[in-house]
Amino acid sequence: MKRAAIRRHGQPALELVEAAVRLLRAAPAGALLAYYAGTAPCVLGLLYFLADMSHGAFARRHLFEAALGAAGLYVWMKCWHAVFAAKLRAHLLMEPENPWTAARIARLVLVQTAVQPTGLFVRLLAAQVLLPYVWTYSFYQNVGILGDGMEPGFGVVLRDAVRQARLWPRQAHVALLQLFGFGLLVWINVTAVIAGAPWLLKIFLGIESMVTRDPWVLLNTTLLAATLAATYLCIDPIRKAVFVLRCFQGASLHSGDDLRVGLKTLRHRALAAAALLLMGLAGFAPSVRAEEPPTTVPVESGQLSESLDQVLQRREFAWRLPAVKDGRTDEEKGWLATFLETLWKRLRGLVRTAFDWMGKIREWFRKTFQREPKPGDTSDSGGRVDWPAVARATFFVLLGGLVVLLGVLLWRHFRGRRPRIVAAQPLAAVPDLNAEDVTADQLPEDGWLTLARDLMQSGQLRLALRASYLASLAHLGHRDFIRLARHKSNRDYDRELQRRARAQPELLTAFDRNLCAFERSWYGEHEVTAETLGDFAQNLDRIRAC
Repeated sequence: MKRAAIRRHGQPALELVEAAVRLLRAAPAGALLAYYAGTAPCVLGLLYFLADMSHGAFARRHLFEAALGAAGLYVWMKCWHAVFAAKLRAHLLMEPENPWTAARIARLVLVQTAVQPTGLFVRLLAAQVLLPYVWTYSFYQNVGILGDGMEPGFGVVLRDAVRQARLWPRQAHVALLQLFGFGLLVWINVTAVIAGAPWLLKIFLGIESMVTRDPWVLLNTTLLAATLAATYLCIDPIRKAVFVLRCFQGASLHSGDDLRVGLKTLRHRALAAAALLLMGLAGFAPSVRAEEPPTTVPVESGQLSESLDQVLQRREFAWRLPAVKDGRTDEEKGWLATFLETLWKRLRGLVRTAFDWMGKIREWFRKTFQREPKPGDTSDSGGRVDWPAVARATFFVLLGGLVVLLGVLLWRHFRGRRPRIVAAQPLAAVPDLNAEDVTADQLPEDGWLTLARDLMQSGQLRLALRASYLASLAHLGHRDFIRLARHKSNRDYDRELQRRARAQPELLTAFDRNLCAFERSWYGEHEVTAETLGDFAQNLDRIRAC
């Protein structure tokens, strides 16, 4: 694309994304280190904040401190993003990075703290089509790039960020759309790796986990947040590099920085070529020695012409080939644009081949089932067999038979899928309450209570008391007051409940009474009566009411 067109419409979005990837690959390691030093703590802190606020039993007590810490981590991340952008700009301009003085760091923190937190609310409004989202998003990205502390004026940073956000809107929209599609593919891959890791551990190392026992546990908000956070860590550096290039190209419209960078690049290449030439002249030239005269081999003219044609088809002799339509070679287009163009040509060739085959099949049917009169043949058949007519009749008979056969098969298939009425039978998978390895998570709370009522009606009061106690454990486990496990004892559950429900003394008192009643009757010699079960049920109701 010509320079004048680039100045009017901006660099094509796909080429801009490719240039951002090349910039990240060529940038010094300190740039990415600065990015992840600010982003990783913020992402991990926000994940912990979401998990704690969603599942913590006492999250309400420390909500203010946790929210203040999350806000501090967010400002910390935005400040390091500005450092990351400054390192990329210095590398792009081929200049040494400006020193980080105390005044510059203070200006950076002031600008990012004052502007970036408002983006959390303004971008939400922009997403509801109340404001243009891409312009709003570009403004806050530009503030993170331009507000690196070098500009002393706060208003100048905001004015430059607005001016850069208004440049080349089509380029910004298309680039963000392409990055969104790429991010979706990255998220699918990250989710597949995280979900498949437990199965790989089980296959190769024999390690059993909750995921291998019940794959449905993967469907939770914590895993979704973790996969989105990992995708953000992979995609966001590319997005930041895209906006660094946009700011560089936008500023070059008035400052000419792109021309200076081009001249520096030519100078470095010239110096490298001169160094290689001097090394060759200084003594790296091969020694000359007498050689035997080369033997000449006769070559035919036809073979020589064929060899010349093959050599001239190489890439280095592309000057003799027809000119490219848009004036750009494969190197200028980039690997992604070249790949998409090649893929489109292959698909178009496959479609053309498919249509050619369809035309050949249609021509074959026409020649087979349509009789073409020979020149000079004006008489009727006169007893000859009309083979095309026979072929047409045979074809239609076979086609009709095939349709009937398919109809019969479909009818039998759908008739066999009708639901069959099966008589209900009682399930025998009831936990054995006499066994010592019975755990409360084998049945839900209602299942244990139903089993307790059945045992009471049959006169097995001791087993009914144990079923009621397991129902209370299942209830507390459902409310996340305790974590059910086979290795835990009753005292372990009691200590865990004392820690997590210390703010509810009524619940603790009711559970302690039921625990004492259960241990006296199950492990001791106390007889279980209807009155014992009644008191146990009243305490269980108090536990459920707390």
